[in-house]
Amino acid sequence: MFRNSVIAMFVLCIMCAASGAAAQEGVSQEKAAADQQKAMQAYEKLMAKNENHAFLGNFAGEWDITTTVWMTPGAEPVKNTGTCSAELVLGGRYLLMKYRGTMFGQPFEGIQITGYDNAQKKYTTFWIDNTGTGFYFMSGVRNEKTNAIEDTGLWPDPLTGGTSKVRDVTRLVSADEFVYELYMIGADGAEFKSLENRATRKK
Repeated sequence: MFRNSVIAMFVLCIMCAASGAAAQEGVSQEKAAADQQKAMQAYEKLMAKNENHAFLGNFAGEWDITTTVWMTPGAEPVKNTGTCSAELVLGGRYLLMKYRGTMFGQPFEGIQITGYDNAQKKYTTFWIDNTGTGFYFMSGVRNEKTNAIEDTGLWPDPLTGGTSKVRDVTRLVSADEFVYELYMIGADGAEFKSLENRATRKK
């Protein structure tokens, strides 16, 4: 019901705008109606779910997480454990993931939202957590050969006040396991693996 109301409001706005433009420019009502129909079709195409959204459903559920962190290249890794609760929201268009655990002996919470943008033809990911106040964004595509979403982005860099290039890979190993890897990219283009999450589905 709500979805239909939103569509109706959207179409009404288009109709009003198109009618006003038609009246001002002398465009025929038939042409205005055709433009309205095209706009409606474009809108419905953008909101349609497809196999890319369905892929996100593989990550829905309750997970145990083992996290490994490398602070600098070659440093001894630090391991932590936690959980992740994930669900599809907004009609199956987005995956909402809530992480809880510990990080360096402190309570850790993080929220991730991932979706597939039909307009950009890319996966987009938004991340926030309680270790700071920044907003983190990534975008990328799905590698069907490796069954993984491969993203890149620019993250806030608290040391410089600028941004840092990052790359991540979320690979579906099986129905009950996935691996997330985060790589930091230096100014010279060299990268190192800074974080790995190994997730196993709770039974």
